[in-house]
Amino acid sequence: MQKIQSVSSFKNEAGSSRQQKDCLLVETPLQIIVNGEDLSLTMQTPGDERNLVRGLLHSEGISSEGFESFSVEEWEKGLVARAKIKTQGKIEGRRFGSSPSCGICGKRNVENLFTKLDPLEDNFLIDHEFLQVAFAKSAKEQLLFSLTGGSHAAAAFAEDGSILCLFEDIGRHNAVDKVVGFLLENNLLMQAKLLTVSGRVSFEIIQKCNRAGIPVLASISAPSSLAVEWAENLNMTLAAFCREDRVTFYSSLERAREVV
Repeated sequence: MQKIQSVSSFKNEAGSSRQQKDCLLVETPLQIIVNGEDLSLTMQTPGDERNLVRGLLHSEGISSEGFESFSVEEWEKGLVARAKIKTQGKIEGRRFGSSPSCGICGKRNVENLFTKLDPLEDNFLIDHEFLQVAFAKSAKEQLLFSLTGGSHAAAAFAEDGSILCLFEDIGRHNAVDKVVGFLLENNLLMQAKLLTVSGRVSFEIIQKCNRAGIPVLASISAPSSLAVEWAENLNMTLAAFCREDRVTFYSSLERAREVV
């Protein structure tokens, strides 16, 4: 299934109109079935479903182990991913799906949101220049955004500033899950020290970053109040509004060289 679709459109500019072809990011439903149980229905950009499901299972605290089996099937209205994993308990699904802007939607109770979250102990130091270089590298890798302007991006970086992976998706939570899944699949999770995201930082992104054990999270956009609160609670360094000429640090400032 393609990630980009070409459509006809009419553009009005400076008082004149013209017909043109536009590239749009594809959005399609992905039904995720684990051990025969419906786990979730999410709206995503096709591709990298194995990484997405692996990352989602890790972020949900269901499993950090690899798949016993995994397959993706195309159906009339979207995709179905089927995974088999080793687990002691029953897979608890969501009552309804998640949208591109909300991966938490459909969880059954509030208590589940805050479980299995532990403060991160890491001596990694960050500064504005490191973030500048990281976001510049990320921008160069965002092919889908350059063609459509419609994708979110998430990327993981090692302590030396090298980029470990980058994924784009119509949903920012999907992009993060694809990053985490790739790191797990390739035994790179322990090397990841920085996660960058292109959209706003919600509690959900903090949760995913924490469960991946990544101590620093940076975004070009704004954080929510709950994201800042829990970043501090979990000893995670949160940087937002990252631009060439400025950055705002919100939590665990001991990792920020300009502050300490």
